Amino acid sequence: MNKLGNIAVAVAVTAFIATNLMLLYGQKSLIPKYVYAPETERMVAADYAEKLAKEAFVVPDMVYTAYVDKEATVEEWLVQEGEQVTAGQPIAKLDAGRMEGQRSVWQSEQNALQAQERELESTLSQLERERRSSQSGSRSNSNTNERFGNSGSSVDNDSPIVDLSVDVNVDVPQEGAYAHAITAVENQLADIRRQLTVVEAQLEQSGESPSLLSPVEGTVAQVHRQGEQLAVDVYSSERTILTYASGEEWQDIQQGDRVFIQAPGLDAAIEGSVYSIAEVEAPESKWLDTYRSLDNRDVSNPLAYYEVRVLPNEDVSTLPFANNVNAVVYTQEAFDAVAVKTDALTGKYRDEAIVTVIDGDGYAVSVPVITPFDWKGQSVITDNLYAGDFVITGPIYDRNISPPATILPMPFEWPSKEEWKAHDWRDYTRYILFR
Repeated sequence: MNKLGNIAVAVAVTAFIATNLMLLYGQKSLIPKYVYAPETERMVAADYAEKLAKEAFVVPDMVYTAYVDKEATVEEWLVQEGEQVTAGQPIAKLDAGRMEGQRSVWQSEQNALQAQERELESTLSQLERERRSSQSGSRSNSNTNERFGNSGSSVDNDSPIVDLSVDVNVDVPQEGAYAHAITAVENQLADIRRQLTVVEAQLEQSGESPSLLSPVEGTVAQVHRQGEQLAVDVYSSERTILTYASGEEWQDIQQGDRVFIQAPGLDAAIEGSVYSIAEVEAPESKWLDTYRSLDNRDVSNPLAYYEVRVLPNEDVSTLPFANNVNAVVYTQEAFDAVAVKTDALTGKYRDEAIVTVIDGDGYAVSVPVITPFDWKGQSVITDNLYAGDFVITGPIYDRNISPPATILPMPFEWPSKEEWKAHDWRDYTRYILFR
């Protein structure tokens, strides 16, 4: 064959191959194309949670302090640390001849409590009006701080003699939150009125045998018998759980997160919820010092610790104050969700990503999904991917085909040694020849 014939044959073969490739891989091709997907997984629904273990303490819901203006005013202390007291119970016998200064202290305390009562009543009325006329997403805020210079109740022994404050900041995105906020304000109002009753009772005492009365029912925590300020600290009967969040953890913990609490003295773990998260760093205290000694994790900023209070759903009065408990905060939860290997996701941005799913026709299609958090090397999917879906978790060979029909690996099961021994050569011959 001459040179011209060779060229003609080469052109014809090339044209034949090109035409077949176009017919096979062209956009209008009717010939099915397949790609190999060696790694797949069928989705199974389950509940997932991201947990944060914390050291925590049993602390009083409130600490009340009853003050005396001068040491000479006290004739006799009637209580000691650890004793149970009731609201209005005498806790110190006072000198009747030195009562003028103490009466002015009680009068200032009465004024402070009355101011708090008015502010809380105003806040309560405002919340009730907004609940009747609000739509979802409204917000009500009331922040009031009253400060008087002689006597009062305080949760900080280092504060001035009177530091009575109302701080109500209520976020009400829905009707249920309004009810919760109103209940919280009503509880504060009831507590203020109880204290006001005690102060009024002290002012009405006769000059013959005056006494310093306990502002609430609770437990005597400390009696300050000497110093510039004489006082009695009373822990309220209601207990709460206190822990701290480091700067790295503060963003993860949200109000309302579920918490499980376990401690010696409890029959089983009890459930609670995050009640409050401080936005300012925690002041130095015995609680913070103890937490630092128990928490062995390294933190980038040792000053950035924030108070986190947990409200138990059950009674924890069987636990003493300052008892160390183990708390597990569920920072992320997804119910009836599925999980995919994180490496199988593509185009991940924040909580959005793409997974490749084999549809009912056997084609590999890209599906956008929502993945709020990762869990043990997997990404939890809460939307657009469901139980029973068939996900490609590994590479797809020949991605140029779109959308590709998939070929899965042949199932392979190697018999065990016991199964081999269960048959002799006759059985194998019979299966080969007649099956």
